[in-house]
Amino acid sequence: MSRFIKRLGALAISICVVFSLAAGVSAGSNYSSKLDEIDAFLNANIPRTGFPSMSVTIVDKDDVLMSKSYGTPSLEKTTYALGSVSKSFTALCIMQLAEKGKISLSDPLSKYLPQVTDGSKITILQLLNHTGGLGEHQNIGNCRIVGEQGKHVYANVNYSLLGKVIEAVSGMSYEDYVTANVIKPLGMNATFAKPSEAVNNGLIQGHSNWFGLKIPTPLQYSSSENAWITVPAGYICSSSFDVGRYLQMYLRGGEGLISSDGIQTMFGKSVYVEDDIPYSYGMGWNVIKDTLNETVIYHTGLVETGMTCAYILPDSGIGVSFTVNANDYLIGTDLADRVGWAVIEILTGDKHGEIGEHEYLLRHLMFDAIYLVVFAVAVISLLTVRSKKNNAVIVLINLVLAVLLLILSPVFLKTPLWVLKAFVPDMFAVIVVSASLLLISGVIRVVLLCRKK
Repeated sequence: MSRFIKRLGALAISICVVFSLAAGVSAGSNYSSKLDEIDAFLNANIPRTGFPSMSVTIVDKDDVLMSKSYGTPSLEKTTYALGSVSKSFTALCIMQLAEKGKISLSDPLSKYLPQVTDGSKITILQLLNHTGGLGEHQNIGNCRIVGEQGKHVYANVNYSLLGKVIEAVSGMSYEDYVTANVIKPLGMNATFAKPSEAVNNGLIQGHSNWFGLKIPTPLQYSSSENAWITVPAGYICSSSFDVGRYLQMYLRGGEGLISSDGIQTMFGKSVYVEDDIPYSYGMGWNVIKDTLNETVIYHTGLVETGMTCAYILPDSGIGVSFTVNANDYLIGTDLADRVGWAVIEILTGDKHGEIGEHEYLLRHLMFDAIYLVVFAVAVISLLTVRSKKNNAVIVLINLVLAVLLLILSPVFLKTPLWVLKAFVPDMFAVIVVSASLLLISGVIRVVLLCRKK
């Protein structure tokens, strides 16, 4: 099947999704047995993920069907950092302004932000769907077209720019606009567009991963518009309960915040993405159908100290939100993702898996063993600099290993070291410390060889 036909099929699916959303079928009475199954699954599997706390809220258009915390009790109304789930709020605000005739999705970015490089070549819709050709690790200050336009390449800078567009058009700060036009109308009392306000109003203690241990870590965010992740792209803060209320807005057809036609545009103007599991990306939401019994609309979020995910099941009229107060990028992200999808699969009647009883420990031990070997090699090299076997070959090996470690992330993993430092701090520390020891021992060996000669 050609890519065009696949995209056409995805578009048709998305349009059908919107009409299902507008219908908003109430499902509470049909889900009691599934909710019991979900609760039993979460009780058994969340302790296996290694996370301190996970809060889950399940809603239909009329009611909260379930809202519960696992690990630490009574946190479902506690504020978490949402990460990239924030992008759906930004897309919603853009659609609000479009429906008022203040923005056209086909407008070039330069119409609103003339100072942005290549802004005349990038449309608002391309920013919404990550198809403008901007780079994954760019920010507002250095963004420019570096890739193929029309191809989906997920980049935070797209939504940072959309936040500035909202400010330029509305005459308000992004934080004030989303508060006045989304958060307050929906009565989301534990939701804040300013991270500083969230911190002052009970933001949950987050955690970062260090060698399999969850270490309490304050939320790190920058107020600079040139930060890699800005509020419109990733730092709205909310609770799983409030996100459930937000999802009800879509299930109810927009509640006056956006029209059903606006919802149709958000999910209908999506771009097909060929991945391990093909999906479409439509204006702040992923749309997936092929591998499940029914369509799922979702977005995940990740910050340095936590994770979130929001799902909409339009055929069933169900919304599900997860919030987690820890980031464990290499392992925990996958485990939390599997837990979230298992809940969705229970709701859709698909087959779901379980988290292995010792999976978290074994996978972390594997990485810790690799870290230990790398660090041990560096220490041994430093401790043996005065060895009689010291020669040019050993010096070269020291220097090559140091360079390989330093370029491992930016070259082979396509991730800058500063991103690694924020999201995988234990790996960053091992790389930097080990590379430094290898470089020091290499320099000392060079000096000793020169003296010997």
